[in-house]
Amino acid sequence: MLSLAAFPNWEELQRVLLLTDYNTRIVIIGTTLLGAAAGMVGSFTLLRKRSLMGDALSHATLPGIALAFIIAPTFGLDGKSMGVLLFGATLSGLLGVVVILAIRSQTRLKEDTALGAVLSVFFGAGVALLGVIQKMNQGHAAGLESFILGKTATMSSTDLQLIFVAGAICVGSCILCFKELKLLCFDDVYAGSRGYRV
Repeated sequence: MLSLAAFPNWEELQRVLLLTDYNTRIVIIGTTLLGAAAGMVGSFTLLRKRSLMGDALSHATLPGIALAFIIAPTFGLDGKSMGVLLFGATLSGLLGVVVILAIRSQTRLKEDTALGAVLSVFFGAGVALLGVIQKMNQGHAAGLESFILGKTATMSSTDLQLIFVAGAICVGSCILCFKELKLLCFDDVYAGSRGYRV
């Protein structure tokens, strides 16, 4: 049986609903902006039947994050620095795209097969590298999991500004290229005849 003590009182509920706390405002605004931008871009990938591409790319970044964490101290850099980890993730993600395109163009396999192969191989490599990180002598891997999985409760105003800029670029690009994106999504044969790379 639930007791009434488990439920928040009116003041606590009002504080959350009216967004009077700074941290609550940052988290709600940040996740809303991120959701709006991701939803707009994601709708085009869904319409192009490439929704697995986002999954494959997100899993392809894991070995890059782990390698950046391992290699950064040899160059005198902090392994948990946002810039270092994002650089490793970007390189690994781009490598994943190159492998997907190579499999698709050099073999008779379908795109879904290429995406699934890249997703599983890169994720497996990332998990293996995370196992190496856990056995490292430095023992300073704490906090890396928060970067990989995310932790919205610790979002800062700097994170919110970064999300706002990235989201504005994504939404602005979608709005500026809406006609072309719509054409690619609904009639790619016609788009190809018009000179667009399909």
